[in-house]
Amino acid sequence: MSIEFIFASLLLALLPGPDILYVLTQSVSRGFKAAFCVSLGLVSGLFVHTAAVAFGVAALVSASPKLLQGLQYLGALYLFWLGVGAVRSGGGTPAVTCEGAAQETHTGAWFYRTGIIMNLLNPKVILFFLSFFPGFLPAGEVHVWRQTFGLGATFAVVTLSVFTSVAALGGWLNRRFAIERFASSRLFGWVTAGVFWLIGLWIAFS
Repeated sequence: MSIEFIFASLLLALLPGPDILYVLTQSVSRGFKAAFCVSLGLVSGLFVHTAAVAFGVAALVSASPKLLQGLQYLGALYLFWLGVGAVRSGGGTPAVTCEGAAQETHTGAWFYRTGIIMNLLNPKVILFFLSFFPGFLPAGEVHVWRQTFGLGATFAVVTLSVFTSVAALGGWLNRRFAIERFASSRLFGWVTAGVFWLIGLWIAFS
């Protein structure tokens, strides 16, 4: 595994995008644990994309513009639906754990699942992996799938490290300014919905 790939992965993970924006907003509004569960979900989705690249599925998907566009719109609709739910619940309850609790509106499992779905319904991740990984694969490698999984695992670890750091920063802001006391308000629900809809538009039309 080259240092160049690790450095490139770090820079790419730090670039502004829907995933890191969602981690930041969730950590600021709901705290570190919620954002960390989202981060785990987003990174779990990366392993699915890695497998798709390793076994050629991603190449087939990228060859179908209509399928890619359909995935984009499906991802946008899912985020729109999450936004509507945020408005109806008034933003939901702020305190979560990765294990979840029966009395909470959104458990850690909900945030984890949302992260996975957000990642899988973003076809730009497939295109990114197809364009990024080949440049770091050894020439003449027989077991390309093995090398691809190695790159995917490294990229996932680097990404999780970045997202965790962002979640920790947002969690500190959440505690410092006691933002969680506003998280169940109707206004906060609209703010949360706005973030979902903004990310949805980003995925659909960027």
